[in-house]
This record gives sequence, C-alpha cells and structure tokens, in this order.
Amino acid sequence: MTILPAMVWISCKKSDFAKVNTNPATLTKVDPGNQFLQAANHYANDFEYYYDVYRSMMPWMQYSTNGAGNAPNFNLETGNFNYRYGNFYNNIGVPLADIPQLIAKMSPADQASRVYEKAIASIYMAYSAFYVSDINGSIVYTQGFKARYGGTLTPTYDPQATLLDTLDLQVKTAVATLESSQPNQILYGANYDPFYGDNAAGEVTEWIKAGNALRLQMAFRLMKRDPTKVHAIATEVLADAHQMSSIADSWVLYAGPAFADGSGNFSPTGFLAARPMVDFMVAKQDPRLSIFYLPNGKGQWIGSPTDPDTSALPVYKALYAQSDTPFATLQYRIFTPNYNDGPGAGNGIAFFPVITYAEYCFIRAEFAARGITTDNVGQWYTNGVTASIQFYDARAAAAKVTNYTPVTAGAIATYLAMPGIAFDNTKALDQIGSQAHLDLFREPSEAWAWWKMTGYPTTTSTFPWSPLTNNGTVLPLARRASLNPFPESDANYANQKAAYAAMAADPNFGSGPSDPFGRIWWDMP
Repeated sequence: MTILPAMVWISCKKSDFAKVNTNPATLTKVDPGNQFLQAANHYANDFEYYYDVYRSMMPWMQYSTNGAGNAPNFNLETGNFNYRYGNFYNNIGVPLADIPQLIAKMSPADQASRVYEKAIASIYMAYSAFYVSDINGSIVYTQGFKARYGGTLTPTYDPQATLLDTLDLQVKTAVATLESSQPNQILYGANYDPFYGDNAAGEVTEWIKAGNALRLQMAFRLMKRDPTKVHAIATEVLADAHQMSSIADSWVLYAGPAFADGSGNFSPTGFLAARPMVDFMVAKQDPRLSIFYLPNGKGQWIGSPTDPDTSALPVYKALYAQSDTPFATLQYRIFTPNYNDGPGAGNGIAFFPVITYAEYCFIRAEFAARGITTDNVGQWYTNGVTASIQFYDARAAAAKVTNYTPVTAGAIATYLAMPGIAFDNTKALDQIGSQAHLDLFREPSEAWAWWKMTGYPTTTSTFPWSPLTNNGTVLPLARRASLNPFPESDANYANQKAAYAAMAADPNFGSGPSDPFGRIWWDMP
C-alpha cells in the first residue's frame, strides 16, 4: 500500500484557464510518474473536505449535523462550495494532461514502453472530469489543458450529454489498451500510484476493473435520460471478464497518517452523529456503527436531530450548549488517523474512496432491479451489504481506531437476517437505495448523486430520513453547484455565457446559473 506524504495546497473555486495554460516553462525530462502522483495526491482536497464534505454534503445526506444542530439555512451551499472545480483545473487535470505530452517527447522505444501509463492516466482523467461535471453540468474538457501545447486559451464547453459520451469512449479505449498485449511496459508502481501501485503483479488488471466500474457508474447517471444506452453500456461492460470481485479491487486513495491531519482542514471534530443514522444502525445492530461514530462520554448512542425546527427547541438548545456533548460524534480516526484522542496521535492509514466494490455491487443490484440487466438482484444486494461491512472493518483496523473490535462473520450474518435488511424483492429499490446510502458514508458526493438518481432515502424508506423543516416549511436540498459567471473581461467569457445559456434552455436548470436547487442535464425529475 502506497503511503503519501503530508501535503499542503491551495485550490481556487473557479479555474483561470489562461493562468493554467500559459506557463512559459516547457516540459523537460520529467518522469510521467511524478505527474501521476501529483494528480493522485490532489484527489483528496483538504479545502473540499472543510467546506463541501463536512459543512454541506454530509449534513444534506443526514450523516451528521453541526455542533449546534442544523441551522435553518443549512440546505444552502457554503460560500466556498464546489472546490472540486478549481482542484481539477489547477491540480489534477494539468499534470494528467502533461503525461501524454511527456511521453510523446521520448524515443519511439520509450514511447512504446509507456502505453499502459497513458491509459491509466486517461482513466483517472475521465473520472476527474466526470466528478466535476456531476454538479457543474457543462464544463471545459475536450479543448482544455492544451494551450501550452498549441491549443486555445478560449476553450468551448462540452455539454454534459456529449461529455458523458466522450468520457465513456475514453475509458473504454483505455481499458481496451490495458487489455491488449504490450511488451516491456513501465508502470507507475508503488512509488507513483497510491491507488493500485502496491499490487506489483496486478496493477494493470486492477485499473481495468476500475475502468469498467467507472463506465457503469457514469452510465448510471443516464438512467432517466437514456435507459437504452445504459443497457447497451452495461451489457458491453459486463461481457468483459475483468470485473471487481472483492473489496481488494476497490478504487481507493490510501495515505499516511499525516496526510489527512487531524488538527487541520481534514479534521471532523465539532460535528455530531445524525439521529436517523444512529437510530437505524442501533436498531438493526449494524456492525458499522462504531466505525462511523463515537458514542458520547457515557457510552450512549444518541444522535443529533437533523431537522432545524427540532434542533431549535429549547431542550435541544440546552443540550447543544453543554461542554460535554450528550450526542455521539463522527468517528475521528476513520477520517483522520493521526487524530490525538487522548493517549496520543494515531499512526494509521487514511483512505479516500473513489469507487468501492460495495458500490459496484449496489450498481449491479440497481440495474438488475430495474430490468437493465438480468443479474440476480438479491445476490448483488447481499454482496453489496457484505462488502460494505468488510471494507469499513478493514479500513477501521488500518486507521487504528482506538479500542476497535473487528467485525465477525457472525455479526454480518446477524445483520443480514434483520427485518428490513434481509432482501425482500417487493422492496428491492428501497433496500438497495437505503443500503447504498449507508455504504456511501465516506463518499457523500456519490450519496448525493444516488439520492438524485433514485429518490432514496425518503422519510418512509427502509432507512428513513427525518423531515427537514424551518418554521414548519419543508426545506429542499441543493441539487447542483451554484455557478458563478465570469466577468466580461475574462478571455473565455463568451464561451461560458453560451454554455450557461444552453443549460438554462432546460426548464429544470432552475432560475439561473446561481440557483443550486436547479438541475443539471442528467438529473431529471
């Protein structure tokens, strides 16, 4: 397992394409691995965790609340929301775009030995663009990152519908390349690939599996827009023998304890466990309970209300004001392994999931339940629940959660037999959506996407959310990022304006670019 060093970086919210693309220095003999590692290091962004994860998406998904409960306007974006945008254009996309350029400068023999490296970088680049588009809609991609290689400083935007096709073909091509026989290939390995590089014998195979999982994840977004295309992609992908089959195949960034510093922006301190999650997990004897949350000082599992009206009641205001909180909190070391919880700072391994085997299982269960594939729904649902528990159990042990007791096979079996957990074909979509939501605890952005795609959880689903109200009025949740127009002086103002106008032509887009309650292209009612 590759361990990353501690890093500090700054990410801006919106990309300045001119700044990114006009570096006067030309690339010299830089190993492509250095660029891949740089891009991988930035997959987990501390500012994104500070603003987007802890203060927006986790409360929206009812995983946690603020230390004083959810405020009446907690459903709005924080002022710095959407850090993924600048992180991609400044920190991830640029080094990944450099890789094929670096390789092109090499001798023909050296170029021939770097075919797999280019393909792997292409898969990661596709995921990163997909992740940005997922809440921004149309983005610069096809013409992006090319100005210093003879491209344009005023790139046009790729409409999301077109972009998803582009990215699917990009990943499909990369997977085919990795499956082709190429002699004497140089790989990133443990020194440069913190995702799969520690698997010296299987790095290429793991990236093939990751690419196939990514194609399924992207196709999932088309479920309402184009189910025929989803069926075609899923059928094509699942015909490939290389599929995720265990938690070891999960696409995850692993890092050393100082990478996600427990005293910095990655710190989850000050956030409370959400009552709907705690109550459900306690009632069902969920083995992940002590992995996700810490009980209060008396060993009690008491969750914080997620409803702002409830949090505002005098009894809860008094409880929130106590110095020794009566509520369970987030399990600090599952987020920041070096957190000092009294005995001293920890030295475990941090993890940041991209696509796990458990999510892969739930996607296959979802497709089968909707008739997109002929998979056994119950089997893939059960595989997903089991894989989720096994994955979090392994990660808690590796993170060295204080006083952690490993999950037993018996505890998993007991959970799977619980009413509401044991698979019921008449409630398949409800159960899949509910369990996927529990699994995506460490991937709240993906949980947000699942909620938009499937409608689960609801206030009446197997795993029930709490109604959210402010002065008795139901609070809606944001569905996309608020998009900030460039000033007219920006070189790419005209292209952005055209892209925003095209998105606004969709009546579901909302009242304007800055309306977070509007919808991007794939997010249909």
